[in-house]
Amino acid sequence: MKQFRFMMMTALVAVMSLSAVSCSDDDDDVAKSNHDKKMEAVTAEVQANKKHDTALLLVTFGSTWDAPQTTFNNMKAQFASKFPNMDIYFSFTSEICMTRCAAKGWNYYAPSFYLEAIGLAGYKTVCVQSLHVIPGEEFLRVQNVVKDFHNDGEHPEFANVKVYLGGPLLETEEDVTNVAKILHETYKSKVESNNIVTFMGHGNPENYNYGNGNSRYTMMEAELQKLNSNYFVATVDMEDNYIDDMISRMQAANKKSGNVICHPLMSIAGDHANNDMKGGVGATAEEGSWRYELAKAGYTCPLANCDIKGLGDYSKIVSVWVSHIEKKIADNDAMYDPDAEEE
Repeated sequence: MKQFRFMMMTALVAVMSLSAVSCSDDDDDVAKSNHDKKMEAVTAEVQANKKHDTALLLVTFGSTWDAPQTTFNNMKAQFASKFPNMDIYFSFTSEICMTRCAAKGWNYYAPSFYLEAIGLAGYKTVCVQSLHVIPGEEFLRVQNVVKDFHNDGEHPEFANVKVYLGGPLLETEEDVTNVAKILHETYKSKVESNNIVTFMGHGNPENYNYGNGNSRYTMMEAELQKLNSNYFVATVDMEDNYIDDMISRMQAANKKSGNVICHPLMSIAGDHANNDMKGGVGATAEEGSWRYELAKAGYTCPLANCDIKGLGDYSKIVSVWVSHIEKKIADNDAMYDPDAEEE
């Protein structure tokens, strides 16, 4: 009897062990198949669209809102018009945005999938262009994705691909000046009629202020105020430059009341523009939104004063992004050049 019980216990342990291994294998297969499905989709897209030796990969954070999808398509079309001899692809970096968009039938994939597919497809050159606004946290991620992918040694097919990386919209002081002038073209008559025009940037929290990207918002306000003192810029995440900080600056400039117009200083008008800035669609804005806080401080800011338009909706501003990768190519300023001599 003891021997029988021992044999039964041994058999049970063996079955449980096999079951555990099987479950683990199943989990691995599920995770692997999810990655493989994405890789297969991107590979198929790249192979179907390869017509040239150069690929242009546009990279943005992403959005789940409807209107930004039109913005993305228009930006892509403008790049395509400028670079007819490049095959253009569009990528998100936000996993949350990719997952939620997939549920709506909009398929976006991470840059790493495209880089691998581009290498496998035999492209000789890839131009990666950031569609971010400041050289901050999100742009650093794009840099690192390209750098890590190129250096990890697991993608030999990518070793001979020449890589250019174009910087974000407000990469330089000159960019800030140019974008300020473009925005002033739109709002010149408004500010000259004594309306106050405010711009909402995203910004990085203090611990994530890589490359001092937040300085671009301060620079932008300064450049705009050279054109008219009725311009102000604040952010969602930059320390000491929230909505209440901006209102304090407005009051210190003796602009203690009046009509205020709000506009996103972001590539697209998505969640932040509709919720953090506009505060919903009601006549009374949601508490904490810019529209609410401005009204509370004594300013006039009705729903119609919120311009739900991203920077990517201005062709002249998209041209600034375009100029970044254009200059990299013209100067032969490659991030990686397989033909260059190794030091």
